[in-house]
Amino acid sequence: MVKFYLYKSFEIVGLVAITGIFIISLTLGNELKNTLLYNFGKIFLSLTALKFIYVLSLSREVIDNVDSLQGMAFLNLFIKLLIVYSLIFSSLFGERIKYVLARYSIPINIILVLFGLWALESINNSKEQLFLTSPTVGIILYKFCRILVIIGIIISVVLFITNANLRQLKSLKVFLILFAISEGILPAAKRSGIVFVEVVQNLAFLYLFIAIFLNITLRQFRFLRQLSMFSREVLEEKLDLKKSFDLLVDFIYEIYSKIFSKICFYYCQDQDNFILVTTKGEDDKKVDKKERKLKVNREYFDMAKNIQVLSISRLNEIGEFENDKNFSFLHRYKNAVVVPVYRQNQIIALLICYTSIKRFKLNTEIEDGLLIFKNFSQALLAQIERIEKIKNLSAEDELTGLYTRRYFIKELIMESLSCDRYGGKFCLAFFDMDNLKLLNDFYGHAVGDKAIKMIARIIKDNIRKTDVPARFGGDEFAVIFKNCSKEAIEDRIKNIKKLIEEESENQLPIKIKVSCGVAVYPDDTQSLDELLKIADMRMYEEKLKNKGEIK
Repeated sequence: MVKFYLYKSFEIVGLVAITGIFIISLTLGNELKNTLLYNFGKIFLSLTALKFIYVLSLSREVIDNVDSLQGMAFLNLFIKLLIVYSLIFSSLFGERIKYVLARYSIPINIILVLFGLWALESINNSKEQLFLTSPTVGIILYKFCRILVIIGIIISVVLFITNANLRQLKSLKVFLILFAISEGILPAAKRSGIVFVEVVQNLAFLYLFIAIFLNITLRQFRFLRQLSMFSREVLEEKLDLKKSFDLLVDFIYEIYSKIFSKICFYYCQDQDNFILVTTKGEDDKKVDKKERKLKVNREYFDMAKNIQVLSISRLNEIGEFENDKNFSFLHRYKNAVVVPVYRQNQIIALLICYTSIKRFKLNTEIEDGLLIFKNFSQALLAQIERIEKIKNLSAEDELTGLYTRRYFIKELIMESLSCDRYGGKFCLAFFDMDNLKLLNDFYGHAVGDKAIKMIARIIKDNIRKTDVPARFGGDEFAVIFKNCSKEAIEDRIKNIKKLIEEESENQLPIKIKVSCGVAVYPDDTQSLDELLKIADMRMYEEKLKNKGEIK
C-alpha cells in the first residue's frame, strides 16, 4: 500500500514538472534562448495530457490486474518514446523543426493525444495480452517498445557527446543521464525496482523544470542588473567609450561564454585602423590593448553588413592583425562571429566572438542576441557622440570657437598643478581690444562681432597646439603658453598685435589695437588669483599707455 501511494505521489510530481515545462515553453518560449529547449518544450502539451490520463487511471486495482495494466504499460512506454524521440528530432533538425512547431505544435500535440487515447482504449478492450503476461513480465510488443526507448536514449547520448552546442546544455544533460540510468536498470528490476525507476525519472523531470525556470529567472535578473547599470550611466551622463563597452561586452560574454571563449571589441581610430577597446575571456588580463590593432578591409564591410561566421583563415584575409605576437591566441580557435557596427553607413566598430567549435552555425537565438548588441552599440555610440558635442559646446565659445572662461580656469589649475609637481613654468597672457565700444556704437554689433572673430582667429593661428586660448568675456582674450618663459613669447605677442592691426585696417572701418599683459607662473606668484590680477593689471597699464594716459 505504502509503495503504491509513494509511486503515485511521484507520478503526480512528474505531471506537475511536465506541466510546468509546457507552461514555460508556451509563455516564455522566446526566453529559452535555445532552439533545442524550445522545440523539446513544444511537445510537452501532449505529454502533459497523456501523463494526466496516466495518473488519473492509476489505482491499486489497475496495478494488480494484468488485463487492465496492458493499457497503462502502453501509455507509459508511449510517453517515454515521445520524450526520447522528440529530444532526438529537436537535436537533429533544430531550426527547421522549430519553424514547423511554431506553426503546427497544437495540431501535432492533439494528434498525439488522440492516438494515445485510441491506442489505450483499443488495448484495454482487447481480449489478448499485447504487452504483459503478468504485472512484471512483458512480451514481444512490450520488449520491442522498450528496445526503441533504449535505442533512442543511446542516440541522444551520442548526440550530446559529439555535438559541442548540445554539450553546453547542462540541464538537459543531467536529465538525460538520470533518464538513461533509470531506464538501463529497469530490465533487471523487480516490482519494487520498477517503482524506483519511475521515481528517478519523475525527479529528472522535476530537475529539468526547476533548472529551466531558474535559468530564465537568473538571465532576466542579470539582464535587468546590467540594464540598470547602463541606465544609471546614461542618466548621470558619465558615458565614455571604454566604460560603456566594458559593461556591454561583459553582458554579452555572460550570456554566451559557453559558446564563445573570447570576445573582443574594436573601435575605429582612423581610416581603416581599429584599436582594441575591451576584451573578455581567455587571457583578457594579459592583453596590452594599446599594442593590439586591427586593419580592416572597408570595401568588404561596405558590402557585408550583416552578422557572419568566418573561419580564422578567412578572418585573416579581411583583417590585417598588426604585431603578430599580440594575436598569437588566434590559432586556438576555429571560427569567429563578426558583428560590424555602423554609423552613418560607415563601419566604426567590430565585435569579434571567437569559438573553438569546428562546425559552428549561427542559430537564431545567438543571432538575435548579437543583433541586439549591434543595435544597442549603434545607439550607444550616437549617444556618446551627442554627449561629447554637448561637452564641447559648453567648453567652446559660440562666436569665436575658443575655449570658455570656465574651461580655461580648469586648464589653468591643471597646468599649475603640473608645474608644481614636475617643475617648469608657463605664461598667462591677457589680450584686450582697445576700441570695441566705438565699433559697436558707430558701425553696429555685426562689425564688432566680426572684429572679435578676427582677433580670435589670429590668436589661435599664431600659438602652438599645446597652448590654451580662450575668450574671457566681451573683447577680452586669454592664452596659457605652456612650458615657456616671458622672453620666449615676446616676439609671438608682437606678431599677433601687428597682424591684428594690419588685418583690421584692411577688413574693418577703422584700425584697431590690442593691449596685452603677461604674468609668469611661478616667477611672479604661485597664487592663481594673484596671477590673474597681475596679468590683468599689466594689460590695463598697456591699455592706458596706448591711450596716452600715462605721462
